[in-house]
Amino acid sequence: MTAPNALRVLGPLALVLSPMALQAAPGDKTMRVYSTRMETLFIRLDVNRDGRLDASEVKGRRALRRVLKRQNNRTYLLLKDLRLQDSSPSGPRLKRHFKKADRDRNRRLDRKEAKRIPWISRNFKVLDGDRDGTVTLQELWNHQRSLAPR
Repeated sequence: MTAPNALRVLGPLALVLSPMALQAAPGDKTMRVYSTRMETLFIRLDVNRDGRLDASEVKGRRALRRVLKRQNNRTYLLLKDLRLQDSSPSGPRLKRHFKKADRDRNRRLDRKEAKRIPWISRNFKVLDGDRDGTVTLQELWNHQRSLAPR
């Protein structure tokens, strides 16, 4: 599966994209690599070279369309919209949904809890990186980073 197609599989997980990835912790090479990949994708998709991705340029890329829909009163994406904020596991929306689904408050979702977030339930086997039968925010984050375009 190619990286852009892989982004489609993740759906909302790819929405953790936000500004300032280049300011990641000095030892966090993975975050810098991810940010570089997202910048490369942005440049590749910006066919008219105006520094913005409009709806026609993100067509067929569900995750980017969702990021675009979340822009307040804006009909385009800027590069800063695709950069990671920091190395913490994902954005506030995912954290909120994860916490709500985590009924036993052990910071892990088992298969039953994962059913409360359908896209995690559908991709549970892939997202369970350490194969312990649960998915953590860190596993979600690690998987999302692995899908960044090369």
